[in-house]
Amino acid sequence: MRELNDSGDLGALLAGEKRTVVFFEMSGCPYCIPYKARFAELAADRPDLEFVRVRLDDPRDPLWDRYQLHAVPAFIAFEKGEIIARADSILAIGLSKRKWVEFREGI
Repeated sequence: MRELNDSGDLGALLAGEKRTVVFFEMSGCPYCIPYKARFAELAADRPDLEFVRVRLDDPRDPLWDRYQLHAVPAFIAFEKGEIIARADSILAIGLSKRKWVEFREGI
């Protein structure tokens, strides 16, 4: 699993051939904490995929707009740079377990 803090690095990684799952999070986000372990478990279960954690601590980070993120945690799966699945949080509520399960099954 990789951890990236630079949007340029993410763009280069997503341009590759391997299906990639990205976990967008913020430091200290109470909604993100439970998903860190779930994301690590998913990465261990799926060695065929690339897994990346991206910290979005700066609200001016262009990734917020590029991927139309409104809240974290958010998970997006890419194949050859195209979005193939996503699970988005609701601001001040977080990500439902149902959305997480549907995302896992969809990748």
